[in-house]
Amino acid sequence: MTAGAASERPAMAFCRPDGSGGNPALVQLGRTEAEARALAIRHGAEVTWLQPDPDTGWRARFFLPASEITLCLHGLLAGAVRLWQDGQAPDQELVIATAAGPQRVSPVPADHRPPGAAIRLAGNHHRPIAGGAALRPDIAAATGLTDGLDAFPPTLAGAVRPKLVLRLEDPALVGRAVPDPAAVARLAGRAGATGLYLYALAGQTENGRLRIRARHFPAGLGIAEDPATGGAAAAPLLDLEHQGAGRIQAAIIDQGPGMETTQVTGTTQIDVQRMDPAGAIWRIAGRVTV
Repeated sequence: MTAGAASERPAMAFCRPDGSGGNPALVQLGRTEAEARALAIRHGAEVTWLQPDPDTGWRARFFLPASEITLCLHGLLAGAVRLWQDGQAPDQELVIATAAGPQRVSPVPADHRPPGAAIRLAGNHHRPIAGGAALRPDIAAATGLTDGLDAFPPTLAGAVRPKLVLRLEDPALVGRAVPDPAAVARLAGRAGATGLYLYALAGQTENGRLRIRARHFPAGLGIAEDPATGGAAAAPLLDLEHQGAGRIQAAIIDQGPGMETTQVTGTTQIDVQRMDPAGAIWRIAGRVTV
């Protein structure tokens, strides 16, 4: 394989335990900004553009087909694993500069296969929406769902890029949503969000962790669905707490389209752990195949 072909092979971040699935990120070292932007448009996927940085060692920028965003966790984790595996950085914590501030990314233990990375994501928050019920017709238009939208109130939650978050009672409803990108963009603009995040409780893992089924439809990025959204991974946990579920310490999020008849659904898996009592800082981790 040529160097050019290898550079266009995506890393898959937030893979499932067997290495399948994941959210594609094209990690670019040594190309120009124009080339990185063109690559995102050509492949319809996120491009993580890494450059040396005099202060932190590395700087990352994140390009999608329609725009650049300040922070993309799946791209950041994929970029860190690529640096470690290519010998560009020592196998230890990296500080990577981004438009959202410096981010600390750590390798998971060496016996973790596929390999992975973790980040401490700060600034998570949850804000109720006054008159949120009025958004339900717009949510229906954005998802194609005609029922099950009125069990819980929509809210704004997340970190750097807040989402319009809506809990559904049935995990199967999450899987049946069909996004309309234009309607999603109108809804997000009305709510002051960067996308629509649907989730439902889906039982527990074998080791007793909460399991959440989720999907995210971003606004204005040129893609209809984001298979894994690390930057919003704490949002459903904070939403559950505000609904009276009590403090949640950790969860596994199965995100993306998947087979709703199976116990484990979604194409990606995100490991979320609380790092402070207030719920502002969470550890977001996942496997990465390069």
